[in-house]
Amino acid sequence: MAEEQFPNPYADRRLPADEGGVEKRVGEHRFSISRTIPLRTWLVVLIISISGLGLAASAVAVSSIMKESVYTRIDDELHSSLDGWASSSEIFVANLGARPPSDYVVLKIFPDGNIFAFNDRGAIPDASQLVIGAEPATVGSSADSTGDIRWRALAVAEEGITTVVAKDLNSEDHLLRRLNTGLVVISLLVLSVMAAMGYYLIRRALRPLREVERTAQAIAAGDLDRRVPRWPGHTEVGQLSQALNVMLEQVQTSVENAQAKEGQMRRFVGDASHELRTPLTSVRGYTELYRSGATQDIDRVLTKIDDESRRMSALVEDLLALTRAEEAKLDKRPVDLLELGLGVASTARGAFPGRQINIVNDTSAVPVVNGDPGRLHQVLLNLVTNGLVHGGPESAVTLRYTFSGEDVVTEVTDTGRGMEPEVAAHIFERFYREDSSRSRISGGSGLGLAIVKSLVEQHGGSIAVHSAPGEGTTFTVRLKRLRDL
Repeated sequence: MAEEQFPNPYADRRLPADEGGVEKRVGEHRFSISRTIPLRTWLVVLIISISGLGLAASAVAVSSIMKESVYTRIDDELHSSLDGWASSSEIFVANLGARPPSDYVVLKIFPDGNIFAFNDRGAIPDASQLVIGAEPATVGSSADSTGDIRWRALAVAEEGITTVVAKDLNSEDHLLRRLNTGLVVISLLVLSVMAAMGYYLIRRALRPLREVERTAQAIAAGDLDRRVPRWPGHTEVGQLSQALNVMLEQVQTSVENAQAKEGQMRRFVGDASHELRTPLTSVRGYTELYRSGATQDIDRVLTKIDDESRRMSALVEDLLALTRAEEAKLDKRPVDLLELGLGVASTARGAFPGRQINIVNDTSAVPVVNGDPGRLHQVLLNLVTNGLVHGGPESAVTLRYTFSGEDVVTEVTDTGRGMEPEVAAHIFERFYREDSSRSRISGGSGLGLAIVKSLVEQHGGSIAVHSAPGEGTTFTVRLKRLRDL
């Protein structure tokens, strides 16, 4: 008969060879089921499965050893009976000799086929299943027996007469069944206790993972400062928590950087649109004035438009400089601030010939900091230029270096007109101008000191200002002193 063909349930799920074929889909189907079961359940199932296999193997071993022990004892008794009472014909005669145990049967098979049985209880062993002279064997009852009894029997032949001695295995089988039943019950009880304890212990052991889950949910909800609790580093959970916290620190830093960059862009766009509105309005006004015929002085109109365009260009450059300062990647190295100040003074004297710029070093050693030379040069030059431009035409500027604790202090002092305290409180804000000295007419964009503050903070330092009307202005920059050279 031809072999029946069963349909292939995956026949319609074939994939291209480069994507893994049928095996890939089958594997995906198989593992999709496991993903729906909690990990703790899988672990309990795994523990119970392994323990069940161990208990089953142990039960089989105990049952086999017990069975072997019982059968060995019976075999010894059978051999002993053949050497004693079973070999005597007197057992077939009533009231003669000792009576053997009632669960034994003795058969005498004569050459003519006659069989005499002792203790025949309606069932005798099937002698045809025995090998004469062999070791004892387990046989069933003969065909004409009234009951189905298992026997352990031994057959020997002497002078043409075959003697078969057999023992009824009912009591032994009952004992072995009780033993097996007891092993099964005990195994089930042990597995039940192990399942309950395993579930509790696994649930307790997985408690840190639930804490990780809650932490992840809190972070997903926006709590970026949340961290996984620290566990001992020599444990797997401890190593996982450390790795997750490092990852979360990096993620938070990336998010904060992205938010900061977005904020910088928004501020740049807002500041640019706000500050460019006035010069653009002025350009448009002069253009409309000329078009309407209100003036025919084309040179005056073009000059005003050129002035406003230059002002817009300078404003855009300052905005870009401020944005670069806020996100600057500093090329830090040891910087001698005294040498840097001498270079700044030389540059300022070239831009403002005839103006007085002094350098005073009150330090006991070389004032060295760890910083970006180009950026620090920009800071000092902006402060010196600010004093020369806004302090007045007679203002002199002095750079003074001192030590204060672990810091190098740089003071940039001018002898100019000074500022009111309410003006000094806002001097580092974007686009802030004092009407009397920092107006648009003077050409300032109001971004120079904001750039200075951003660069100083990028170096981990601080800047402050002290000023009073008629007493000049002092800017104080503090940077961490570098001692290990």
